[in-house]
Amino acid sequence: MSIPAGLVRPVDPPPPSSECPASDHLDWVLTLSAALCTAVHGVWTPASAAEAASLGLERALSMSPDEQAAHLVHGPARTFAIAGGGLPPASLTASATRDWLRGLRDSAYALITLLSVHAPAAFYPSHAIAGAVAGAMFAELPHMHDRHVRQALHMVVRPVVGRCPGAHRALWHAALTASLVPHMHGRLCAGWARVKGSGASSAAAGASGLDGGNSRIGHSTSVLEPIAVGGGGGGGINTGGGSAVVEDLIAERVTRDLTRDHCAVLELIAIPDGTFGRKTKGSGLTGHLRGA
Repeated sequence: MSIPAGLVRPVDPPPPSSECPASDHLDWVLTLSAALCTAVHGVWTPASAAEAASLGLERALSMSPDEQAAHLVHGPARTFAIAGGGLPPASLTASATRDWLRGLRDSAYALITLLSVHAPAAFYPSHAIAGAVAGAMFAELPHMHDRHVRQALHMVVRPVVGRCPGAHRALWHAALTASLVPHMHGRLCAGWARVKGSGASSAAAGASGLDGGNSRIGHSTSVLEPIAVGGGGGGGINTGGGSAVVEDLIAERVTRDLTRDHCAVLELIAIPDGTFGRKTKGSGLTGHLRGA
């Protein structure tokens, strides 16, 4: 069967910097993007979270049932999460606020990465742009949830550093990895300590088939008893509430994903020439250490 001409076309490379309309506007665009990220990240600080709770919007700061389910394989735990985890549905205002905040974050991160791809000659040599991107990524970093840090690494840090020309790698490593690496060491040590501390619950979940589909005992109401949002489990408000066992499962998955992305960043540091966006087996946008 032949494919009609015009339906399949090769992907054109990015235009030269001189032809990209954004090249002359990077400074102010990324300044606004950094301000937007700072505002969004600030919503998860203790003071802002307390204010959201006073307005009945605490559910807007935690995972939705669909987001919880995305971290679970098919089985009773995933079904339980999709059904709301035994909690009453979030208000329409809380759900809309959650979606709005997620949209702002995703758009700001995507904008930074797109500019690095389509206007690299104006993007990478600029110290001001490197500072703006670092400010956007790491504003309120200690208060960011693990899932949000993982998103920043996956959507911005890895592709931007991976595509960085060799002449500017020192600048961008100073901006995006110098302070990130020690922070991630402490964050991941704490995260895996929480996972280890909740190992009994996770082991019980595995034995009960909660995350694998053992229907014989997978629907135990004692195991899937709901708790308040962030009221227990290893994940706290990182996950969204529901069963403590489901919270522990999700928290472990998030910690594993965050660890993988951080290791990919470390791999980029060890590769002198970067990967320039090449996808390699099992590594997303990173390469392999054997090429270092």
